[in-house]
Amino acid sequence: MSTSRSRRSSQSTRCEMRLRAGLAGGLALVLHAWGCASPPPWELPPGLSSGSRVRVVAPRLGRAWEPGRVQLSSDGCWTIEVAVSYDPKAIEILTPGELARLQLSEAAPPPDWWSVPEEAEGWMEASPDALKEAVTPKCKRHHRQGEIPTGTEQS
Repeated sequence: MSTSRSRRSSQSTRCEMRLRAGLAGGLALVLHAWGCASPPPWELPPGLSSGSRVRVVAPRLGRAWEPGRVQLSSDGCWTIEVAVSYDPKAIEILTPGELARLQLSEAAPPPDWWSVPEEAEGWMEASPDALKEAVTPKCKRHHRQGEIPTGTEQS
């Protein structure tokens, strides 16, 4: 009878150890995924963050400056919402790799992101490559394949 109790106790201890190891492993995966969801902020130009007003030149939209804003998707991917007709409901979504030029508005506070970009705002040149480099590996696959990442909200 005492042998039976010691076996149960031993099995219970092993089960608890497996449960603890599983929980620790699960916690490690969650923390790793959470850490990878946000691109490192030090790779972005000063003042550039999700929601920042920008103007862009993108070959598929023509050669003129177009108003837009940068957005960080829930996947941790940078996209650029561009209002080619100055209408916030009619937008094109671009990836950083589609940009020829990117400038950040220096106006404080900036005008509505979809409005005509005026020279009086003051513009700071930024490299589109800064956004391409500040992404998760998942985004790099999206950008190479020309896909728009999931979790990109249009508002």
